[in-house]
Amino acid sequence: MIIATYNIQNLFHRHIDLIHKNQNTKSKLWKEEFEALIHSKKRLERDYNRMRELANLLGFHKSPNEPYLYMKNMEGNLHVRSAFKTLDTRASHLTDWNGWTKIMTVPVVERAISNKAKVILEIAPDILILQEVENRESLIEFNESFFNASQDSRYNEIMHIKGNDAMGLGMGVLLKKGYHIKSIKSFSNERDEQEKRLFDNDFQWYEIGTPNNTTLDLLCCQLANENHSNSFRKKQATKVRMVYEDILSNGQEDIIIAGTFNVPSYSDSILPIMEIGVTDVVKHSSFDVQVDSGNDAGYFRMGAYCRGVNIERKDYLLVSPALFERVQRCGMNRKGIWPLSKPVWKIYDSIKREKDSASDHPLLWADILLENPMRLLRKSA
Repeated sequence: MIIATYNIQNLFHRHIDLIHKNQNTKSKLWKEEFEALIHSKKRLERDYNRMRELANLLGFHKSPNEPYLYMKNMEGNLHVRSAFKTLDTRASHLTDWNGWTKIMTVPVVERAISNKAKVILEIAPDILILQEVENRESLIEFNESFFNASQDSRYNEIMHIKGNDAMGLGMGVLLKKGYHIKSIKSFSNERDEQEKRLFDNDFQWYEIGTPNNTTLDLLCCQLANENHSNSFRKKQATKVRMVYEDILSNGQEDIIIAGTFNVPSYSDSILPIMEIGVTDVVKHSSFDVQVDSGNDAGYFRMGAYCRGVNIERKDYLLVSPALFERVQRCGMNRKGIWPLSKPVWKIYDSIKREKDSASDHPLLWADILLENPMRLLRKSA
C-alpha cells in the first residue's frame, strides 16, 4: 500500500488573498535574485527575461489595468455591464444595474495543473491525502482528466470536506480500487475554552478499509499558519493527540497523521503530536529524495526535512509504531517546486517559470505492508 500526502495549493483556481500572501513571503528572495542579476557581468537572454518578470512581480512597473466590463451576481444570475462610458446616470428598468464586483479567485495556469498531476502520477499512491482543495467538483474533474486513463492510475472513491475557512482550503482523500471509506468524522465544530472554533481550517478522521480487510485510521489536518499564535496551534495539536490516543485505547494500531503543520518539527507548538510515539517517515532508512546540488548536499538547515533537503519544513507524514515497522520504502517528490534561489534541485522539464510550479510543497509518501508479516504467518498456520 502506497500512501501519500500533498498540499496541492488548489487545483484549478486559487483565492486572490492567498496569492498576495504568497507573493509577500517571496518578495525578499525575488529582490535578492534581481540584485544578483543586476550585478552579473555576463547576462544571457534568459537572464533579461527573468529580470523583466521579477520587475513585474516586485511592482517596479505596472501596465494599466482598465476593466472591460463589470459583473454582479444577483439571485444566482450573472449581470454584466459594459465598462465604457455611456449616458446612463443611474440604475433603472432599462439599464438593469450599474456597478462592479471583485473577482475573488485567480485561475491556475494550465501547465501548473498538469504538473500537479505529474507529481502524483510519479508516485501513484493507493491512498492520496490532499490539502487545499477548492471543492469536490474540481477534485472529480481533476481525477477524470488525469487519473482515469488506466486502472492503475484511477481513483474509485473521492471525498472532499470543506473546512471553516472561506478561501477554498478544504481537504480531499482519493482511494484506488480495493480501498474504501468506512467512516468520516470532522472536527470543524470543535471549540476551545473561549468557545472559539479550534480549527481555522479543519481536522478530519477517516477509517479506511483495505483489500486485506484491515482498517487504517487517517488523521488529516492543516494546522494554523504563521498568522496565528503558537499557543493556538498547540491547542490544535493537543486535540490531534487526544484523538490519536483514543484510537490506540480502542485497540487500533494502524494510524497515520498527515497534513500541513506549518512549522518545523522542533517547534513547541506541535510537541503534543511529535511526542506521542509516532515516527516521521523522513527518519526511515529507506527515505528517498534527490538532495540539493553543490555544497548544500551535505548541509542540514534548521527547519528542513533532512540533510541536503533544505526547503522549509511544513508538511508531515507520521506513522504509528506498528506501521513504521512495516514501511518498505518512502520518500519525497519535490520535482514540482520551483527553486526560488540556491540551493536548487532537479525539477520537471515542463516547469519553465515560477507560475508553472505544481505547488510550493513537496509530496511525502510511504509504501507500507498492509499487515504484519508475523500475523500473516499465524493466519497461514
